[in-house]
Amino acid sequence: MSPDNRILIAGAGPVGMISGYYLANKGIPVTVFDSLPQTTTDHRASTVHPSTLEMLSELGMTDEMTEKGLISAVFQYRDRYDDRIVAEFDYGIISDETNFPYALQVEQHKVINVAREHAERLPDFSLKRPYEVVGLEQDDDGVALSVKNPDGEIETYSGRYLIAADGGRSVIRKALDIEFPGFTWGERFVIATTKFDFGSPEAGNHRYRNYVAHPDQWCALIKVAGDDMTGLWRILLPASGDESDEYVKSIDWVQDKFAECLPYAPPYEVIHRNLYNVHQRVAETFHVGRAVLAGDSAHVNNPLGGMGMNGGIHDGLNIAEKLVRIWRGEGDDSLLAQYDRQRRTMAKKYVQAQSIQNKEILQESDMDARRKKLDALGAIAEDREACHEYLLKSSLIAMVREANSVQ
Repeated sequence: MSPDNRILIAGAGPVGMISGYYLANKGIPVTVFDSLPQTTTDHRASTVHPSTLEMLSELGMTDEMTEKGLISAVFQYRDRYDDRIVAEFDYGIISDETNFPYALQVEQHKVINVAREHAERLPDFSLKRPYEVVGLEQDDDGVALSVKNPDGEIETYSGRYLIAADGGRSVIRKALDIEFPGFTWGERFVIATTKFDFGSPEAGNHRYRNYVAHPDQWCALIKVAGDDMTGLWRILLPASGDESDEYVKSIDWVQDKFAECLPYAPPYEVIHRNLYNVHQRVAETFHVGRAVLAGDSAHVNNPLGGMGMNGGIHDGLNIAEKLVRIWRGEGDDSLLAQYDRQRRTMAKKYVQAQSIQNKEILQESDMDARRKKLDALGAIAEDREACHEYLLKSSLIAMVREANSVQ
């Protein structure tokens, strides 16, 4: 194979777009493919952690993202069963560790669009959409993607390396025959949105991020700015496996859950609702030959704690930095194996473990066990040293540092 002198990226989500921007900004030709004609604005990830804000600041993205989002300096765990605030965590405690002692509540599509706008100003960046990646071949010299163009014809594009950021159902991962072990949660998740202000004193005085425990019906309540910047509240709810999709997607089901979990002023004006299955999986390897997996193609998890998008962006920037070194002759393909050691290990230790733990705390039904877990969380929040360590982990700062130490 005589590949084109460029890097190919499958998927123009936050991972693919930011990785492409990073590479093009370093003078490396990049072509990004995406099957959708434009970035979707449906309700997906919305929390950008301090560790990610640090990375994106180096790319000149953070100020623009901040203008489009909400600064969340604290977040809460609540217990609806006992009607109490269990713990409040203040990012100010780690202001000695980061220039961004807060999370940014900014919708995924805004993150993507900021990266795209920066990337498209660069001569070495190309975005092709809607172009659907359907196959992959590679040899010792490079990779070749089979891509379906807007007319339904198959075209072939070649490059020296490939970043697969094409989602949980990754075509590339399947073409590479990489196993994706893990499990699917028994319940489905519903996201519903409303403009009702749950931050007001008469509506619970909620923070911008709230995780609400209950033995039967837990929820998470998060505020984002919305496209009009007037504020939008999202509630994340589990739906049991014995309820039909049609019923769970109905406005009646959503209103009933709002009234049960947030009984301040029902019925609520529900603007949007979405239903999806939730998986916890990590690929057996993050690279084969000259192709690497990043983001959801490499690992998927439940959304509690905002680990997915952040972990994926960390993947993308980690491998992009290594590809720059390879491109400049400062390293060789052994850096791809180092990427796997760094990021796959961290996906298991931090992203998977923390997102699973977050869900288990919220849904615990054994009354003695749940009070012990919640009280332990409250004790961490009250102990400055323990809280400092907890916030370094939950913000993924500890993960980045540990990953960077892996050779």
